[in-house]
Amino acid sequence: VQANYVRDNFNGTDWDAVHVEYVALAENVNSSEELWDLLGSMIRELNDDHSRHVRPDDFGAEFELGGNSVQYSLSDYSPNKAATTGTGLDIWPAKEDEYLYVWKVCSESPAASAGIVRGDVITAVNGREVVKTADGFDPYLWVPLRWESGNTFTLTIQSGADAEPRDVQVGFGEVSGCDDWSYEVVSQSPYIGYIRLPDFSGDAASQVMNFIREMEATQPLDGLILDQRHNPGGNSDDTAGLFTDGVVGTVGPLREDKQRTTYRIRGVDWNEEIPVVVMTDGNSHSAADYFPAAMKELGRATIVGMPSAGNTEGITGFNLADSSIIRLAVTTLLLNDGSSLEGVGVTPDIEVPLGMWGLKQAPYDIQLQTAIDFLSGK
Repeated sequence: VQANYVRDNFNGTDWDAVHVEYVALAENVNSSEELWDLLGSMIRELNDDHSRHVRPDDFGAEFELGGNSVQYSLSDYSPNKAATTGTGLDIWPAKEDEYLYVWKVCSESPAASAGIVRGDVITAVNGREVVKTADGFDPYLWVPLRWESGNTFTLTIQSGADAEPRDVQVGFGEVSGCDDWSYEVVSQSPYIGYIRLPDFSGDAASQVMNFIREMEATQPLDGLILDQRHNPGGNSDDTAGLFTDGVVGTVGPLREDKQRTTYRIRGVDWNEEIPVVVMTDGNSHSAADYFPAAMKELGRATIVGMPSAGNTEGITGFNLADSSIIRLAVTTLLLNDGSSLEGVGVTPDIEVPLGMWGLKQAPYDIQLQTAIDFLSGK
């Protein structure tokens, strides 16, 4: 941490004093579990949501290995898996959400069989009211639930402004149909395409380009909407390079003894003139912060939705001798004017809150419809 943390002021923490305090505490450690507790507490002294100590028994949850461990995101499946076991619910509150929305339901799942659909609002879990505090929704609502086949729990659901809340019993079982990479033509005149980017995985740029070719098989696009809401990240540089070229800013540590590198997007592989909208929300993380930042900084896109997550610190894992890991923030992005997006996110050109029923609006949710209207000149 002393040599590698992203900021040499350690977020205002007196790191030398932390060292003295924790060396003394370590004298009384008698087991691996006590050591891990101590290391976890020490890293939390940085007051940095990215940096953390990971115990070996938490690797599964940390790196999404083989299972359905309960996450604070409240989701129980990976959209990149063809099938798994769970409920098929994606309930991952964005920082701006005032309500606990069902963001997505896998097409073949216990949740779908129970009649839960996208945009439903969950008001209680097993009779316990859902309440948002200054720290967000209470993740411990879900802790008593065992994510295993055969178990059930009860969600209180409201499906519309005129609908009465109802209790829905949801079980656990086989889940599939969760991959939400998709595209469609959302307007014929003007001819506007839409692509849903659930993540920036290794082949994201190829996937986007393939979708564009499919939509342009009959005629050129007049506009394109790239929906990266609820996108946890990956690597978006190649995807940005489909549309634009130029220097976005710099990436590296904020330390006097370290150098920063120029963050440049190299393109253009598709088109640099057709109007593009990038959709963001408070769950557009990491590479999904970098992508709209690059597109906006280089004047290539209009941003619609809500501010992105502001999760722009890059982390590196440091393996310790006891097989645990310290995952530490070591780099961050600064735009060309020197401003940081960390904790702030990319500000939309057109801000569109969802409200309680914005995801339910037909035929397209309120944020997507705003993007369509903008490209249509309405």
